[in-house]
Amino acid sequence: MNKQGTLSQQVEAYHGWKKELIRQIGRYRLWLQDNNLFSDDVSSRIRHGLELLIEDELTIAFVGEYSRGKTELINALFFSEYGQRMLPSQAGRTTMCPTELFFDRTANSNYLLLLPIETRTGEHSLQQLRKQPERWVKHDLDERNPEVMREVLAEVARVKSVT
Repeated sequence: MNKQGTLSQQVEAYHGWKKELIRQIGRYRLWLQDNNLFSDDVSSRIRHGLELLIEDELTIAFVGEYSRGKTELINALFFSEYGQRMLPSQAGRTTMCPTELFFDRTANSNYLLLLPIETRTGEHSLQQLRKQPERWVKHDLDERNPEVMREVLAEVARVKSVT
């Protein structure tokens, strides 16, 4: 299989592109200063652009009716290198609760956030709930230990199917 085409390779390429763009914008700012073309307005615009680039995160959402293959797609995209299904995909409502998988570059760690289904009966939108971290349940995922990671993912699926 061509590793250049994998999702993780493409995400890394995007991250590398952002880092290089930030570096080039810094060089451009210096050039503007050296050529007396720098102003408060230009500084503000450059700062705003850099903030957007730094804060930008890649988000992939999977939305669909029950039992339409979302879990299988997630397994194929994110867990194919393990040679086994990491997220269980039995028939039923395994993806009923909002669930987010993360890779934290600063901490170099993977984790999963699960929003318990009870929160969906309230008046808050999902966007509002995303700003309330205390409502989410966090599960650390150690990619070096696929069996433990698989058990965590299976437990999350069991909790979701029971609710």
